[in-house]
Amino acid sequence: MIETHTLEVWAREAISQETQKALAALRAYCAKPRSAKRLHQARKALARLRAALQDLNELAGSPPAFRERIDELHRRAGKVRDADVQIQRIDVYLEDADREATLELCMLRDALRERRAGARRKLRRALRSVPEIL
Repeated sequence: MIETHTLEVWAREAISQETQKALAALRAYCAKPRSAKRLHQARKALARLRAALQDLNELAGSPPAFRERIDELHRRAGKVRDADVQIQRIDVYLEDADREATLELCMLRDALRERRAGARRKLRRALRSVPEIL
């Protein structure tokens, strides 16, 4: 039987490793905030950290404020990523669209770009409150 103390140490170490990976991915994103690839990598790292926190919190006892901050960052990154994906899809649809549909798709793409810009601003604000990233 494994001692509880050993499990706690293991859980904290697992969360610490995922935290470091998420911080590295967020730093990379901050260096190139318009990179969809870096945003996607940061979002995946945040998702893995969230999963580790959910699975191991009972053993590790992570502070609720930390878990809430990770949830917020993941949610905000998701809104930017969702807009990126939707804009990419519209660009594909534009290749085959007739003239009338093209105008509507362009208007929709412009609205999505505005939404993405707002989501990026909110994500940047949230990232500024995490001093380890800067």
